[in-house]
Amino acid sequence: MRRTLGICFALVVSLSGLNAGTVTLLDGKLTLDTTDAFVPGKNPKQEKQSIGYFTAPESDAWGIIMRGTHGLQPEGLAVYLKNKVAEYTKGMSWLPKLNWLKKEIVTIDGRKWADMRYIAPRANPRNPRDGLLYTRILGTSYDGQLLEILFTSNTDENPVLKDKIDQVLDSVKLTK
Repeated sequence: MRRTLGICFALVVSLSGLNAGTVTLLDGKLTLDTTDAFVPGKNPKQEKQSIGYFTAPESDAWGIIMRGTHGLQPEGLAVYLKNKVAEYTKGMSWLPKLNWLKKEIVTIDGRKWADMRYIAPRANPRNPRDGLLYTRILGTSYDGQLLEILFTSNTDENPVLKDKIDQVLDSVKLTK
């Protein structure tokens, strides 16, 4: 019991020091830089697959890292991408019309990832990223399971925050 409390305390202390720092998950195999825009937070939905949750203290933006439970092999990544794009494109009652800025398979450090980016544009957008819900998703196969990283600006229209989201996802490193 004492050991468990000590480990929990050490984890809380280490997570509290992650402002604008490197987050390490999956026994050190996954790292990303949360920039100064995101800090570790508590997942409000308590998804079982969640291994990391982040909030933007000065915004309603957030990010989540999840592990799948149904399996995903590397050759299934294109199907995952197609299905994810279709799911978001058909929309949900609360989801506005989306403009896809990117939806393709990319290679990062030798590993294939599905890279998806969308935004809900304004009526007369000044540029492709002018709008709400700027969302970027990276997904890959890791040990035969889906590893998905999603960060969204939610209702924050600030272009700097959108750049910070790109910085976080551009910093992702996954080693085997």
